Amino acid sequence: MRHIETQRMSAEFNQRSGMRVAAVTRAFNDATGAVRAVNLLFQASTEVSHEDFDTFTQPLVRQHGYLQALVFQRMVTAPERAAFEADRARTWPGFEIKQRGPGGLVRAGDRLRYLVNDFVVPIVGNEIAYGYDSLSNPDQRAYILRAIDTGEPTSSPLIDLLQGDGTRRGVVIVQPVYRTGASLVDVAARRRSVIGSTEVVIDVALLVGGSLQNVRLLDDKSFGLTLSGQRTDGAVVPVYQAGNFAGERTWLHETVFGAPLRYVESFTVAGKQWEVEVQQEAYGIVRSLAELAVFALGVVLSFSIAGLVQQRSVRTRRIEALVEQRTAALEQASSALRLFERAIEASANPILIINALRPHYPIEYVNPACERTYGYKEEELAGRPLETFADEEANQPALQELRGALRERREGHAMLRQFTREGAELMCDIYIAPVRRADGVTEHFVVSIYDITTAKHYEAELEHRAQYDTLTGLANRVLLADRLERAIAIARENPVWAVSLDLDHFKLINDTLGRREGDRALCEIASRIARTMRQTDTAARVGGDNFMLVLCGCTDERQAAARLQEVREAVSEPLALDKQVLVMTCTAGIAGYPVDGADAETLVKHSEIAMYRAKEIGRNGLQFYAPHMNAHATDRLALEGALRHALRDDQFELYFQPQIDLASGFVVGTEALIRWRHPQLGTVRPDRFIALAEETGLIVPIGAWALRTACRQNERWRHDGVGPLRVAVNLSARQFAEPDLVETVARALHDTGLPADMLEIELTESMMMADVEAAIETMRCLKRMGVKLSIDDFGTGYSSLSYLKRLPVDVLKIDRSFVHDIVSSADSAAMVDAIISLAHGLRMQVIAEGVETLEQLDYLRNCGCDEVQGHIFSQPQPVAIVEALLRAGRFQPAPVDV
Repeated sequence: MRHIETQRMSAEFNQRSGMRVAAVTRAFNDATGAVRAVNLLFQASTEVSHEDFDTFTQPLVRQHGYLQALVFQRMVTAPERAAFEADRARTWPGFEIKQRGPGGLVRAGDRLRYLVNDFVVPIVGNEIAYGYDSLSNPDQRAYILRAIDTGEPTSSPLIDLLQGDGTRRGVVIVQPVYRTGASLVDVAARRRSVIGSTEVVIDVALLVGGSLQNVRLLDDKSFGLTLSGQRTDGAVVPVYQAGNFAGERTWLHETVFGAPLRYVESFTVAGKQWEVEVQQEAYGIVRSLAELAVFALGVVLSFSIAGLVQQRSVRTRRIEALVEQRTAALEQASSALRLFERAIEASANPILIINALRPHYPIEYVNPACERTYGYKEEELAGRPLETFADEEANQPALQELRGALRERREGHAMLRQFTREGAELMCDIYIAPVRRADGVTEHFVVSIYDITTAKHYEAELEHRAQYDTLTGLANRVLLADRLERAIAIARENPVWAVSLDLDHFKLINDTLGRREGDRALCEIASRIARTMRQTDTAARVGGDNFMLVLCGCTDERQAAARLQEVREAVSEPLALDKQVLVMTCTAGIAGYPVDGADAETLVKHSEIAMYRAKEIGRNGLQFYAPHMNAHATDRLALEGALRHALRDDQFELYFQPQIDLASGFVVGTEALIRWRHPQLGTVRPDRFIALAEETGLIVPIGAWALRTACRQNERWRHDGVGPLRVAVNLSARQFAEPDLVETVARALHDTGLPADMLEIELTESMMMADVEAAIETMRCLKRMGVKLSIDDFGTGYSSLSYLKRLPVDVLKIDRSFVHDIVSSADSAAMVDAIISLAHGLRMQVIAEGVETLEQLDYLRNCGCDEVQGHIFSQPQPVAIVEALLRAGRFQPAPVDV
């Protein structure tokens, strides 16, 4: 009871303490989130006005009332200072850039640059901070420069806030704002590109007290809470205290009430460490009263149960006496003896009666089942010893047990290997029971024999199936684990190699030749693998076309690779199946004990990781495990898990890149490009998740979402008078192969109201070449709907010109790889000329993507290219920015640095 009560109180205290710590950390995280949100405002817009800042931050301040201020600090250079102060003085008379002085804030001295509080919300209560230069304070300058160098939110140590009478302690969390479009490849680039910062000012006592009060965690006065933080000199000091804390305590007080409960947890906010300590009084004697009550109740119940057991025991003895009387009466009944005799005669199992008083214990009686089992008649067995059917050598321990039971006049049991009269082998369970007279002397033994031959064979078969693969006869996972663990135990510090081996493209055999031929191939390959194994090695089939090998006796990676090469050469020998000769290849991953794992499970896992890595870089090879592969596999697994929730949690966003008509200079369309903004992973590049989405099949719902969203946005622009424009949407190979693709496109057009001729579907050459006839039929269905079709990245695939003239395509898109070298490479220029001429000859339009320089633009215009898209006009941008560009109508090219 004491242990349970202690655990309960400790668990309850830890839970309630955790709630308080969670409330504190959530308040700090909300503050950090606020500064990130404000920073995103400046990232999303090239120019933010004071009104924009107020409109954006006022809801944040109202939502988090314990925030002291949200501030935008502008970077002002020395030459810009006078103009900046004069501009701000028009709305704030007497404005000047200030710094801390001995008696308060004074005019800032001359420096190369200033980081000035320009936008402050709320201004009421924070007037003193307006115009303050954060770089003037050496302590503040240190963490601000660290934030600029990293680009991440960075917290200051505990500082005296400007607000109030100078006694308020708090922290400032700052995140830099960089010039829009700047390249932030290194620290020097970030320092050149910084234009200011966003920060949140936190009165720690107000933040912690307010967050705890909001969830009513300060009502329980038995809890004491202390928050400690780091000052500028590195010392950790208490910043906030609430509730009661235990002081000096005497031994009597601790005996009566117990030691106080204490909970300490540390957490980090924007690079700074904080510590929360929670205490609660204990109530020792009150708890002891409950324990004493349980003890007293237990004593009472124990005596009660003892009395009940005594009563039951007396009753049981009476029943036993009655049973003995009845048994004696039954033994005297001759009818019962005849019944027993008939039962023994009818028994399906051999039953023998042997004499316990004569030497060698001869057999006196056998029932008919004995003759059926062994082939001997009753007269042939009479007088012979019990060991007549036994194998003396194979059953020595069992025979010793039976002989001991006979000598000691006790019950006995043994399993014997025996033979019939014809020499057939039997496995039998034999039970011996003594038969005593009234005076206790044992004069006979009853021997019951059970034929368990079939059961033993079945047991052996089950044991074999439990450890071996039923198809190939190789070891299975269970036996593999046992063999690997034994190899590790025997090897000690010597290497043991676990190899994960997977057949390349084996699924094609099942798909083309059928499962039966696939099983034949597996059996043949398993036989080849087994032939290459040495006596100390193990080969196992762990599922499908996956095998695991355990190699011993290889002292280094070179020897292990050589041994594995023998296996791979055996696998790659020609294989005749269904009148066809196939050559199989395999991919392998190797992990070695003890370097890559100290136990069997780890070695198998790491070898599989190495095998998957070998598959990623190209099949028909082998890879030794390296630690970074595990991190790669973990990252891929985490990315796949996040991707499965991204669509549900609305984490995807469409960017649009304008397409310009070269003849008029007007925007005639846009291309929709998907972006993924994960709350923890940040912006995930398309090249990281598109291939994964293809592999997992998630590209189908993601692509359907992109199609509907692009159509809905284009229809909204058309309704608002921006257009008419077509919108281009890329289809993946997985989407194009879906049987309901045409219905999906039609439903998207119907639900959004977008005319079909304003939607352009972009396809790649490779997805059409897989099944040309089916692709042509699908494209014709789309064309009948009125949708425009284009071939993306034209020239990079392997399409045939004979198929190209059959494809109902409207547009060819020249791949950016040709456009990039169009000026410097005669081959690329010739390729572009040929594509344009080919497209125009087939009555198709041409769009060149990736145009970034004026020279590329002029060359394409002279070649007769119809439309272009690229950074020279606009990068892919969010809807709001693209809409502003579209309303301008005509674009002027602006060359970019590449």
